[in-house]
Amino acid sequence: MVKSKKPGKQRKAQANAPIHVMRKRIRARLQLDKPDERLAGIRSVTIRVGDTVRVVRGDFSHGGKRVGGKRNADPLTGKVLKVESRTGRITIEGATATKSDNREEAVPVHSSNVVVTKLDETDKLRMQGLTADRS
Repeated sequence: MVKSKKPGKQRKAQANAPIHVMRKRIRARLQLDKPDERLAGIRSVTIRVGDTVRVVRGDFSHGGKRVGGKRNADPLTGKVLKVESRTGRITIEGATATKSDNREEAVPVHSSNVVVTKLDETDKLRMQGLTADRS
């Protein structure tokens, strides 16, 4: 809930929010590969480990210099391996960059730059909350 119109106070409130509030802010648009009538009307979901996401912005969406990809490459699609609540970034399977000593290092991607293409349905309580009747 916005308590102030001042942008500086809003940024400060966002940065100093409790961890459980920051966790709920890590959301992304839901664009399923296969339509599911149970999830009709749901626009965005909180990202969790195990969800499959597609990067739509940044180097991993089209192959940039940082990742050594070709131009106009297909966007990266992979499972979420880690969610960092404090920074709002997620680690995706396959999102790596080569370091100077030729080691691969995971590159975190901001949650606003991805769309969820497949939900992890192992948590029954989560699916129950998403598919509940919203009338």
